[in-house]
Formats: sequence, structure tokens, C-alpha cells
Amino acid sequence: MPMRDEEEDIDEIERQVRERYARSTHIEYGEEAAEVEQQALLPSVKDPKLWMVKCAIGHERETAICLMQKFIDRSDLQIKSVVALDHLKNYIYVEAEKEAHVKEACKGLRNIYASAKITLVPIKEMADVLSVESKSVDLSRDSWVRMKLGIYKGDLAKVVDVDNVRQRVDVKLIPRIDLQALASKLEGEAVKKKAFVPPPRFFNIDEAREMHIRVERRRDSQTGEYFEWVDNLKFKDGFLYKSVSIKSIHTANIQPTFDELEKFRKPGDDMNGDMASLSTLFANRKKGHFMKGDAVIVIKGDLKNLEGWVEKVEDETVHIRPKISDLPKTLAFNEKELCKYFKPGDHVKVISGVQEGATGMVVKVEGHVLILLSDTTKEHIRVFADHVVESSEITTGITKIGDYELHDLVLLDNLSFGVIIRVETEAFQVLKGVPDRPEVVLVKLREIKSKIDRRTSAKDRSNNIISSKDVVRVVEGACKGKQGPVEHIHKGILFIYDRHHLEHAGFICAKAQSCLLVGGSAGGRRGNGMDTSDARLGALRSPASILQSPGRLPPRGPQMNYGGRFGGGRGGRGHDALVGKCIKIKSGPYKGYRGRVKEVTGALVRVELDSLMKIVTVKRDDIADTPTVATPFREPRYSLGGETPMHPSRTPHHAYQTPMRDPGATPIHDGMRTPMRSRAWAPMSPPRDNWEDGNPATWNSSPAYQPGTPPARPYEAPTPGSGWANTPGVSFNDAPTPRENYANAPSPYVPSTPVGQPMTPNSAAYLPGTPGGQPMTPGNVGMDIMSPIIGGEGEATWLLPDVLVNVLRGGDDGPGVVREVLGDGSCRVALGSSGNGDVMTVLPNEVEVIRPKKSDRIKILNGNFRGYTGKLIGIDGSDGIVKLDDTYEVKILDMVILAKLAT
Repeated sequence: MPMRDEEEDIDEIERQVRERYARSTHIEYGEEAAEVEQQALLPSVKDPKLWMVKCAIGHERETAICLMQKFIDRSDLQIKSVVALDHLKNYIYVEAEKEAHVKEACKGLRNIYASAKITLVPIKEMADVLSVESKSVDLSRDSWVRMKLGIYKGDLAKVVDVDNVRQRVDVKLIPRIDLQALASKLEGEAVKKKAFVPPPRFFNIDEAREMHIRVERRRDSQTGEYFEWVDNLKFKDGFLYKSVSIKSIHTANIQPTFDELEKFRKPGDDMNGDMASLSTLFANRKKGHFMKGDAVIVIKGDLKNLEGWVEKVEDETVHIRPKISDLPKTLAFNEKELCKYFKPGDHVKVISGVQEGATGMVVKVEGHVLILLSDTTKEHIRVFADHVVESSEITTGITKIGDYELHDLVLLDNLSFGVIIRVETEAFQVLKGVPDRPEVVLVKLREIKSKIDRRTSAKDRSNNIISSKDVVRVVEGACKGKQGPVEHIHKGILFIYDRHHLEHAGFICAKAQSCLLVGGSAGGRRGNGMDTSDARLGALRSPASILQSPGRLPPRGPQMNYGGRFGGGRGGRGHDALVGKCIKIKSGPYKGYRGRVKEVTGALVRVELDSLMKIVTVKRDDIADTPTVATPFREPRYSLGGETPMHPSRTPHHAYQTPMRDPGATPIHDGMRTPMRSRAWAPMSPPRDNWEDGNPATWNSSPAYQPGTPPARPYEAPTPGSGWANTPGVSFNDAPTPRENYANAPSPYVPSTPVGQPMTPNSAAYLPGTPGGQPMTPGNVGMDIMSPIIGGEGEATWLLPDVLVNVLRGGDDGPGVVREVLGDGSCRVALGSSGNGDVMTVLPNEVEVIRPKKSDRIKILNGNFRGYTGKLIGIDGSDGIVKLDDTYEVKILDMVILAKLAT
């Protein structure tokens, strides 16, 4: 039995060998022809002549084809051949015995002018016309090449096999695979072509299997090695192996960078070993690389590690004077067997490679790799010994290429961003905005999309506003403990310059929420241009130093701080620094929307939304990054001058109020009114701000939006009118009717009327509207009668357009697509899963968001990424794993805030 197994193994091996080498072929050539025989093939005076004819530029091939067709149609033409060369414009070559034969053939052709001169080509130059200079491609295993075409254009690859017969090579390179797109393709989904190129990333089998991508392990029939196969792509050790044509790769002057070589290094390789063995730099270097006097070392052959000095260079042979005296005076070596040699302390200049032009001192030698201390950046750089020459020159370096300078904040092709920390000959080193770890990439000029010049701000851990040039300290993360001025801010990421940080030109990257502003909050100085201090707010308040009439008691219950149109305060429209700024709404029906502030009216702000292209009115407190400033006066609205009705019908209105128009009232006219509400002259105990927490008139308290039941007044009999002088009573509170609640400084003479409109669900509060609720008269003093707004701080997640919902209205139950979200929280829904049905308006409690499943397209309804779209690539309990469309980042979000996107 063992003998039988051994025979089967031999048969199997023989079959594999035959299969592997079956494609190999060879051709036997005869003996080379002698030089005399080759000379006999050259043209002589007995052969037809070659004539050069001028023709219309760009029509060389067309003219040659016309002559060929004319020869076929007319057998009497005396020309032999026509040649049109791609690299020669405006001329063709015609072979004929005489010039007259050429003229006869060219007669009548529109691309050849009659006056065109015909020139005879000398016999010695005739052979050169058709000679082609071929470049021999010398490829061998482990050579380095670069790809010419496709998504791998410019990527470094290593040759693993060469097929000279079929002119193809097998290479290994770092794959650029979009696993999500691959998974969708294998599941049978239509994959849209994306403009972006996936970044180079080693293939991870476990990650592929998590995305349900089938990975097979099988032997390659050509090499006999085992590979992981995915959709006809073969991988091994994370690398992609593929067969390409020799024409699709660059083979000459390939000089890999250290970063590229380290990626191809096997985990077991010693980094301090011979890095030069990984490259083919010695094979690709130009002739004349060595000069007389260069110190060299032998890297191959029996005399390996022999040191010496170059004495003479003849083509590819270098004659050196060895350092050992026992050896002959000079020894001859092939230039590929030598490498330049330097010792620590030598001052050198880089003459080729990525660091070309840099100068510095050699501080360490690792085999054939030098570590230099740069004269300009004072950083350590690594170069090959063959890339430098000894020099005393000290360069200052370059700081600008095109429109981009050192330390600019730039946006890259793949929508990532970073700071330029080094400018090289044809590329930039960019520190990307990744706060978790420092990530430096080498980008070319064409890969930079634009410069980011916008001066933005961010909030630190204590909600202090950070602006450019503020000094911050990092309190958590990889850079904890470092501090310095902020140079750039973008998307909540800070680029901080720390002069004690020697790496990356002194720049560190951190999240704004991981930092603290050094020296206290900057919010009072900047922010929205409005100081939140009491002194500044006091200046904004209307003058309140108005004496109350003698014998009058302070009003019972809460009251407002008034500055009026009729006296007391200026109340005029002033400049607000918020106008013109780009803001983000943090709460309310427009939560998550961004826009530009068009106008500020007291505590209301009119914002032009970028996405909806319309102007809406929101509270100032609903704007993100804006300090909550209590506005003690109400600026006049547009329609105050012509509001109708100003005194709407009420019964009784001026009926039997005592006293109302008392002739004895002093003062009676506007200019001599008795000052009423003045906290300065009638101090309260305890002192309270009309807008602080707990005040029923506060914006954030529920009663401020609903009419309340009148409080019991045992000593007053409130008149159902305006109530300036209650009968009997001593209260001077305003009439509890639907009115503008903090506009006037009222006097007993003037009745309070509803000069301000009740708020309606429409966001445009300055337009006349219908009250949304029934006002009570008398109502709680100091409250606006506003329509109940659907939704609020405690409402469910606000809907967004294009998400799928279930309509729960009786008779219309079924799926639908949100087409528009209205200002009152309701939305317009198109029935049907694709939104092709009827459109109806529904309230938030009449719809239910359809939760997505794996691989569904989604839209984020809440949180920092509200409004973003993406794809749900996985579900982990109550969390969803989402890949965003804009940034291609993978985020883990709560499934509650995810909605299925309509297709």
C-alpha cells in the first residue's frame, strides 16, 4: 500500500509540472548572419529611390491610403510604396524610380498641393527612415515596477514571475478593493460606478467574511501555490497577485520610497538590516553614477564589504583603489556590485529620490541606508547611500508649490483634510485630520482639491468657544498634556502648534472636545459678537428708572421688563453681530438645518436655510454655538404700523372700567405718564430676573405658551377689560388679553390691546395670523397667547425628506415617502413605497418611521450626523454600522435615529 501511494504522488507531481510548464515554449534560431550579409541588404543606387512629399498636416495617413487606392485603380502608376510615419507630421515618403512618377501619382489629390516640393532622400538615410529604436525590457523576479493604467496607476508592484513568450508578468501589489461594493456585486445588486479610487489597503479575510463575501482557498494551477480567491481575484498575505501585460507597467528608473518598501517588508524582516536588498535601485541607476574620488563598498561577490575609492569609470566598469594594501593597486567591478559608502559625521546632499535637494549630516549608517539630520527641518530623514553625494552646501529648502504653502490647511481628493507639514520637490507631506493617531501622507499637487481658508470656531470640553490663535491644552487622547496655539480649525478638529513637539513640524491634531481653552472662556469676547455680561445687557435694557405713583403697591405675580415704543426705552432696531453669519439650528422643527441669518428681531431670528432655499423664523435659543441672551425689549415688527384690527371687537372693551378716562388722572398724556415698573425704584425681594428659570414667563417653561387660569385675588374684583385700574384693587398689571406681552410701558390712561399677533404654526411670526388656541380673558399676566407648536424638546425625532414611513391614518394605512417637512412639524407624504401615489399632509403622530435592514440605504434623523445618507452594512443589537456617503467613514449609530431611504 505505501508503494502505491508513493506512485500516485509521483504521478500527481508529474501532472502538476506538465500543467505548470505547458505554456512555456522555445524557438530555435539558425546561426547569426554575418555582417557582410547584412550590409548587402542596404539600398543601393540600383534600387528605387525614396522621395519626401509635403502634404496637409494631420492628413498623412489619409494621403497614403489615397495613393494606395489610386494604385489599385490605375495599374499604370510607377510608384512602389508609400510610408506615413506617426512621429513625422506634414510629410509622407513615396518610393519610385523618378520624380516624374511621384508627381503623376500625386496629381489630383486634395491633400497634396501642386506647388509642393518633392525632395530626394539620400541613400545613406533611407534605412534610418524605417528603422525603429527598440528598448529592451530587462525584467527579472523581485524587480520593482509601477503600474500605468487603471485604479492602480502609479502604484508600486513587485514582479513575481515573467513570461517572455506571452509578454506578461505576474506582480504583487497592495490591493485597492472596495469590500462594500464587492459584497453588493456578489449579492447581485447593481453597483454604481463611483468617482473615488479606494485607498490601498491590505486584504483582510476576516473582514471580508463578516460582510458575507465568499473566500476560497485553493492551489494556483500555474505556480502550485495556495491563494485566497475572491471573485477571480487572488490574494496572499494581504497582497493582490495579478497577471498584466509588460506594456502596462513602467520598468525604468523605478525608485521606491522607504514608506513603500516598508509596506512590502515581511513581518520577520529586520528593519535595521539591508533595506537596499529590497529594491532594484542599483539596476536602475544611470550611467556615470560614480565619480572619481567617491568612497564605495562592494556589495556582491567574493570581495563583499571591501571598501575603496573610485579611480576610473569606463561604461559599466568601475576601477577602485582598495583600502587594504595587500590587494592590487586597482580592481575592476561592475557598477551594480558597488554602493557608495559614508560614515557618521559626513555632510551630504540628496541628489535623487523623494528628498532630492535636502542637505544634512549623517548621524547613523544602517547597511546601505543613511539617517540624516536635515539642515532645514532638524528632523531625521532616511535615504539610500546611492542617492547622496558629499557636499558642504546647506540648502534652505522650498516652502511653496503652486498655490499651496507650508502649513496651509488643504482639502484632499478623497474629502479628507490636513495641514502641509513639508514641501518636497513634487509633492507635499500632509498631516491628516485624524485625532486618534498621527497620519502623514505624501500627496501630489494634483491630489489637492483646494485650500481651506474659512475661519471657523469650535467648542472645547467646557463649551468655551475656541478660535484661531487661542491657546488650548489637550486633556485626553494620544496627545494628552500638550498645549499650544490653534493654527487651524475644521469640522471640530484642531491643528495645534506645539513648539516642544519635534515630529510633524510641531503640529498635533486633536478633537475640540478633547481640549480646554487656557486662560478661561473666550465666549464673552467672541462668539456672536454680543457680550453676555450684565454690564452689556444693562446697556441693552430700556431705562427703567421710572417712579411709581405714591401709595401704589408693586404688582402681584410675575412681570416683564419693558422697554416701549411709547416711551421709557429706545426700542429701536440696532446692529446684531449674528446677522450674516452661518449657523446651525440645534432644536425645534428645523433641527440640524444650516443657514445664514438674515435678520434678528429680539429673541427671534430669521434664517435662510441652505437646503430648503427659504426663510424661516426660529428662536435665538435654538441656534447652536450662540449664547442665550435674554432680550428685555421687543423690537418693532414690520406690520405694527398697520395691524388690523388693532382694537378688535371685544365686549366689553371700554365698557364701564373704573377708572379709565378719569379727568383727574395725573398725568394723563403720554409725555407725563407716571413711571410704573422700575426695579431700580421699587426693588423686589428677592430680586428676580423676568426671564430666569422658574418664571412662568420664561421661554422654556410650559405655561408661557398656554393661557392660564386667572389667579385668585381676594382684594380685587378684576374687570374683564384691560384692567389698568382694577375695581377695587391696586394692581397695575397689563390687561390679560392676547397682546404683545412686553412691548409697552403702560399707563393707566392707555388700554392694552392685542397689537401683536398671536403666534401661529407658520414660522413667519411677523405675518398676521390666526390664534392657534382660545385666549382666556383675563389670563395670566405676562404671557403670550401662542398656538400650540407640534413637537418640541420632548417630541420624537424630527422627520426628514426622502425617508420611508408607514402612514397610520385610518383608510390610508400603508408605506409612503416623506416629500417635505413643514414648519409646524407636519409633513407631506407621497403614498407608496416608491412615492408614486397621492400626496397627503399628516401629523407626526400619524406616521411611523420604517427602520432599515442590513444593506439598506439610510438617512440619519438625529445627532451630529443628522441629514447624512449612507448604507447600513451591519446591525449589532440596537446599534447600526453605517458607512457614510460623503466621507466614506464607518460609524456605529443607534438604530432609533436611522430611517430607510426611499429608492
